[in-house]
Amino acid sequence: MRISIDATGLGGPKTGTSVYLIEILSRWSRNRSINHEFTIFASEKAVSLCSEAGLDHRFRFVRAPNNRHIRVIWQQLMMPWHMRRLGIDVHWGTAFVLPVASQRPMAVTIHDLTFQLFPEVHERLKRFYFPAIMQRSVAKAQAVFAVSRTTETDLKRIIPESRGKTTVTLLAARKLGSDSQAPRDQRNSSDYLLFVGTLEPRKNLPRLLAAWQMLDDATRGNTRLVIVGATGWMVSDLLQSLKTNDTIDFLGHVSDSSLAELLQGARALLYPSLYEGFGLPVVEAMARGIPLLTSNTGATAEIAEGAAILVDPTNVDDIRGGLARLLTEPELLGALSAQGRERAKSFSWERTAQLTLETLEGLKRA
Repeated sequence: MRISIDATGLGGPKTGTSVYLIEILSRWSRNRSINHEFTIFASEKAVSLCSEAGLDHRFRFVRAPNNRHIRVIWQQLMMPWHMRRLGIDVHWGTAFVLPVASQRPMAVTIHDLTFQLFPEVHERLKRFYFPAIMQRSVAKAQAVFAVSRTTETDLKRIIPESRGKTTVTLLAARKLGSDSQAPRDQRNSSDYLLFVGTLEPRKNLPRLLAAWQMLDDATRGNTRLVIVGATGWMVSDLLQSLKTNDTIDFLGHVSDSSLAELLQGARALLYPSLYEGFGLPVVEAMARGIPLLTSNTGATAEIAEGAAILVDPTNVDDIRGGLARLLTEPELLGALSAQGRERAKSFSWERTAQLTLETLEGLKRA
């Protein structure tokens, strides 16, 4: 069986969408019993990211343009041509989009519905293009993957054509560098709270910073706020405020090994996003026993399921209250750590990779 995979949307710093594909590809590559041939459509940056999966001779690349505007056109016009030329049996669009002119059996992954639910947090081009192409892609697909129950529910409500053909394929925690598996009370811990995420409007950093500044000195003590993430868009004012606050350290994008060290040393992870289709940092914190503060909306509440302090991401005072609890209730940290580790056991990349492949194989047989 010949399977084509659209990785053209990957590029730049690693995001949850990139991790999703890399982790699935790595499981397929390690499984020597899989006899399929895989063709990955990818730009130069995407080839580099996919190569982290340790791909073998069953995987090959077809280069897509690096320019994203040209790539959108190439995806719809040239990708179907390559699929015919290569005799592709089944195609998988890994991030929202299918080549809708193709007559091959196809599946598409929907990571979230932010383009429809929160268009204001996206760049102008994306807010017009993605809702339309997602609608057509889901309607065209024989199978749809949703990365959480929340995303599945939103998808059925907003794009009814998804009903009856959607499978939930949950993300899971990665191994990052030399992750410590020791209980938290056996680790060396610095006094900081950690935020991980791309600096963009959806991640809700301005409200987090406002809540942080509302804390009195006695509550905050010597604890610092460490912010890790690539620079997105609409962040010039945010970056300026980060530079002028002497209780905040902004580290920008960091390597996986550095992220592992930062997670292991953090008092807690802060992730009060306005909306997530899954929220990879949530499960990665829980898997390492890192106490967690996250949003009571979107998929983050679903993924944490009682193993986190949940706050209203639109309410600065609610976020402040959650921060204060992390800083003043040491017994709560221990409980959240244990609950998070247990909850994280519910998520498995092996299970997601297997379910994804079985669904694609079913399209060939159908």
